Amino acid sequence: MMLCKTQFRKALLDVFRGLHNEKAGQMSVELAVVLPVVLIVILLVFNLARYISLAMKFSMACSHTIVNLGITASDEQNAHERTHAVQEQVSEIMHLGDKGTVDVKIQQLDRLEASQPAVQAIFSMLPKFDEFICTMQIRPWPSNFAIAGVSLSPPAFLRFEYRLVVDPYRCGVVL
Repeated sequence: MMLCKTQFRKALLDVFRGLHNEKAGQMSVELAVVLPVVLIVILLVFNLARYISLAMKFSMACSHTIVNLGITASDEQNAHERTHAVQEQVSEIMHLGDKGTVDVKIQQLDRLEASQPAVQAIFSMLPKFDEFICTMQIRPWPSNFAIAGVSLSPPAFLRFEYRLVVDPYRCGVVL
């Protein structure tokens, strides 16, 4: 029993004095090789979690804002005003700042997409649907990162697009 304690004390003193054995040296080399890869994976997971949380918040903000502000009678000038109002409100909710940008567009969709001109002429009097296309672009953090020869160069922007089709003549009707 006494022999084990003295051997342990001697090994502990050798470690503190810097008299490492071969296994301790091998472990530090392995740590130096693995640590950059682990850091890169941590940064990727951080950016993915940040992207997912911002995308969820963006989807909720877009759907609520479009239903509240975007559904009114549509003409060209009014469509521009609705687009601008939705974009301002979503940008205010998101608080992206220098992390990214928000863009909103309105596209008109036909109720009936027919290939024959006669059918298109008959149904051309029907009102069209409005499709709101909200786009968020965020910058990953950090934009360039290299450690011990392992580099992380994510894309310049991560893009998330949210589409919602509404009937501009019936309030609250989401298609």
